[in-house]
Amino acid sequence: MSMSFGLATTLSTSQKLTPQMQQAIKLLQLSSLELAQEVQAKLDSNPLLKRIEDDEEYGDGEGSDSSVNDSMETAEHSLTLDDWNQTTATDAFSSTTKETDEYGADSDVDIDIDRLAIAGLETNGDPASDDNLTDFDAAAYNDDDNVTDYHTDNYSTDNYASAASSPTTSIAQHANEDFDSYQEGTSATIQDHVRWQLNFKRLSDTDTLIAEYLIDSMDEMGFVRLDIDELLQSLDTMASFYQWEERVERDEILAVLRIVQSCDPLGVGARDLSECLALQLARLDPSTAYLKEAHALLSASEYLVSNNIKALTEYTGLTPEDIMPALTLLRTLTPLPGVVFQKNQPDYAQSPDSYDIPDVLVTPIRRPTGLPDAQEAGWQVRLNPETLPKLRVNQEYASLVKRGDDSPDNQYLRDNLTDARLFIRSIEERNQNLLKVATSIVHHQQAFLQQGATAMQPLVLKVIADEVGLHESTVSRLTTSKTILTPQGLFSLKHFFSSHVSSADGDISSTAISAMIKQLIADEDPKKPLSDSRIKETLLADGIDIARRTVAKYREAMNIGSSTQRKQKY
Repeated sequence: MSMSFGLATTLSTSQKLTPQMQQAIKLLQLSSLELAQEVQAKLDSNPLLKRIEDDEEYGDGEGSDSSVNDSMETAEHSLTLDDWNQTTATDAFSSTTKETDEYGADSDVDIDIDRLAIAGLETNGDPASDDNLTDFDAAAYNDDDNVTDYHTDNYSTDNYASAASSPTTSIAQHANEDFDSYQEGTSATIQDHVRWQLNFKRLSDTDTLIAEYLIDSMDEMGFVRLDIDELLQSLDTMASFYQWEERVERDEILAVLRIVQSCDPLGVGARDLSECLALQLARLDPSTAYLKEAHALLSASEYLVSNNIKALTEYTGLTPEDIMPALTLLRTLTPLPGVVFQKNQPDYAQSPDSYDIPDVLVTPIRRPTGLPDAQEAGWQVRLNPETLPKLRVNQEYASLVKRGDDSPDNQYLRDNLTDARLFIRSIEERNQNLLKVATSIVHHQQAFLQQGATAMQPLVLKVIADEVGLHESTVSRLTTSKTILTPQGLFSLKHFFSSHVSSADGDISSTAISAMIKQLIADEDPKKPLSDSRIKETLLADGIDIARRTVAKYREAMNIGSSTQRKQKY
């Protein structure tokens, strides 16, 4: 065996993303809440980054004058479908954003970050290097004609006030948190409620002990899950150990149980569902219609649960004409008194209600012409101004950067200035791309906006990606955790992408088929529900040819039971 040493060269290709590109890709898939958190973290770490306050938006603040180069470069973030249709998709909203170097020269930068990554391209991400860094002065950044803050002042969301809620102030949130933490200890359970009522009843020490055993065995539905014979045996053992003068009798336990069952809500303390309903029937007016028949049905509860009508009529002696109104009376009762009580209690331990704030808003546009209504409807797509961060470079600190100064302080300012500009540019690119993708989706799903889920068109990421000039992975990231508010409701952008099924009239979205199946089941006769085969035949008559097992798959995905489970005999 011989060993030798030598030198060799190898050639390989690899993909490398700069930190700036990684940041841009990360911002694409952030939701509005995550983006706000990311912006706040960047504001805390970078002194060269500044949030545009409300007084500055209207020119009243000290920093109201700034160059477009150092603020969020954006016109109003909205686009109508007329603009989209009159031009090509990539030209309707520019796919590039203008950068301005230190000398004021413009350069086009492709905003499809994923396409750059796949091509293996790499940028140094340092536009503010020592060679091209110039002194910053106030005159260079105070051009009133170029100021365009990252905000839309003339936008109104009055039509969507019921669907979206504006964020509360931090002071109110803090107050709510303190109030919730204080009130959390006062939440009452069904057991606590029954104990509180027993305080007003005159019970002996032995009866109180029995009541405690019964209440402790009560589940969240309000049912006592303790066998009376087991409790009697335990009390006998306890009486022998403590040498009680009198033993506890079974009748005494049943008497205490009836006291517990007399508490509110009606039916609490029952040992099963039949007893729970019987306790509620006992509180009704004796003159209530079909009260006797309802008691008879409860006496044969095993046949009632199994829907064995023949055995039920034989056991109770009731006719089918008497069973239906008796069942109607039973359905007016409360089968789970503990659950109903808990739902009526304020849950202080639960966090306050939160509302999804849409990232994109779609509003209809009506043209004052004599055209039919179907042709009058147009759509305007715009980004929600409430979710758009408003940032600019802090000009007071930026003016301190000096050319050719390699001191640590100057280097610190230079690095943060570069980082601030890249961060602002990344957010702007994210929002421009989001508007393009949302407008393209609305362009393809106009039938859904007008008619509802049954008119959903099949759509895949590749169609949108080709139309807006982005990569599929970029579109996938942009539609992640983003919502759009439409006249049909609030939906995730992912909701508009679905597979398709071929039909006589062309391809149909699986979402539309699910909506059709749901509508057919909603309109069916409860006594004669549609089977999966019958639904398949109905869809086939409309030109949609799908298998019976496909119908079952869509039905189960919507948590809808089979025809046997949906059938109501009475």
